[in-house]
Formats: sequence, C-alpha cells, structure tokens
Amino acid sequence: MRVADVMSSKPVTVTADIPVSEAFRIASAHGVHHLVITHGQLPVGVVCVRCDLADAFPRHPVGRFMTRPVTIGAYESAERASEAMCKRGVGAVIVRGGESGWGIATRGDLLRAGFHAGEEAGLFFCAACGTYLHVHPVPGSDWVAFCVDCWDRAGPPRIGDDLGESS
Repeated sequence: MRVADVMSSKPVTVTADIPVSEAFRIASAHGVHHLVITHGQLPVGVVCVRCDLADAFPRHPVGRFMTRPVTIGAYESAERASEAMCKRGVGAVIVRGGESGWGIATRGDLLRAGFHAGEEAGLFFCAACGTYLHVHPVPGSDWVAFCVDCWDRAGPPRIGDDLGESS
C-alpha cells in the first residue's frame, strides 16, 4: 500500500499566528486532530490539538507549539510512513508529491486503509490500552510507547485533582 493511496490531499491548514483557541475551534469544526501550519502554500509544521496544545494558553500563537513536519514521498509504502511516525514520535507525516503537491497521512488513515503495523507495532499502539491515537514513544526506548491519556493517568496528581479526604 502506498502512502498516496491513504493520504488526505486537502489537509486542514492554519497559519502560525492564529491563537490556540482558534486552532481548537477549527480542528473541532473539521473533525481532525492534526493541523498543518503553512507559510504561504507550503507546510512548515504540524500541530496535534490533543498532544501539542493540551496545556497551551488559549491566546498564545499556535506556531509556538508546532513541530517541524516529518515528510515522506507519496509513493513510499505505508510501512515506511509507519516507521517514520514511530521513529519521530508523531501521529502524522506530511506527504510530498501526489496529485495536489502535498498532503497529510495520519496513523488513523493508515489503519482505516487496512494497514497492519509490523515490527514497529510496539511504537504504533499504546502499551497500556492499545489505542493508536496520540501515541508517543517512551524516552530512551525503541520498543514501547504510551498514549497521552495513559501518560496522564500514570503521572503525579495535578493541581486541583481530587485526592480524597484529608484527616
């Protein structure tokens, strides 16, 4: 399976100067988790509203939280796209080439098209709950990853968390 067969050739794009609150609104309106940050017509970054913007202040510009895009050729295999995502700890890659010049492919796009992760499966899915959404490798590990929700549950309590009754 080629990445060109599963990519979205019309990704949702925003500029780096829009506020985080607007990025959330746009992502929600389009039903996506990944926004492509563009300068002119070219992609310069990617932001995941769930992972990258979770703790961001609503008025900050979204470009402050973007990551440089991981790119892959449109005619590369789904396996290569999966390996690139796992190696870099991202859930989407910018796809160069194809009919529209460039697009985006996410883990979800690959799975919906019938791709089954191979040797990189440990980094493609959360080791705790099995989801493929918002999965990031454990720092220093080449074989295990957790989703954002499992990381949050495993971490220390945050300010305002209910810790039960005090004596």
